[in-house]
Amino acid sequence: MIRFLIFSLCLIPFLSYSQYTGSTPWENCFGINASCKTYPQDGYLVGCSTIKVIASKSSAVVAIVKRYGKVLKHAYISSGRTYSFDVSDGTYQLFFYWGKKWNGNKKINSDECSRVYGGFMENESVSKDSPITLDGQIMTYTLTQVTYGNFKPKSSSLKEAL
Repeated sequence: MIRFLIFSLCLIPFLSYSQYTGSTPWENCFGINASCKTYPQDGYLVGCSTIKVIASKSSAVVAIVKRYGKVLKHAYISSGRTYSFDVSDGTYQLFFYWGKKWNGNKKINSDECSRVYGGFMENESVSKDSPITLDGQIMTYTLTQVTYGNFKPKSSSLKEAL
């Protein structure tokens, strides 16, 4: 009985340091990631694009999709995993919130919502891409360092991302 209790107490901090890929830790503020609705035009279904994010093998990331300066979608992506956002055709800006050891009780400041809880405890950083415009396309972000890569994220902050 004592061994089980000690084992359980050792697991509790570990279990609270992560989310699952596709979870929306700030759902109470920014909602769930609803799917995109297509509509017929000239015999084709149009109106949706995809933003695919492949996290690095060394760090989890929360990808944040903004449109018109507001958070539209977000998702936690475990290290080495992939998540895809379905979005209506249009212009978006992506932010990437990196780190280690997720804490669901960490208070995050946001101009959009006063109740944002959940954040990384170690090695926090935020980066962003320039706005992208999609029209029936798939944009893939592979978040690993490569020589001669074509994605050069700019430094940002949680205040700007949220």
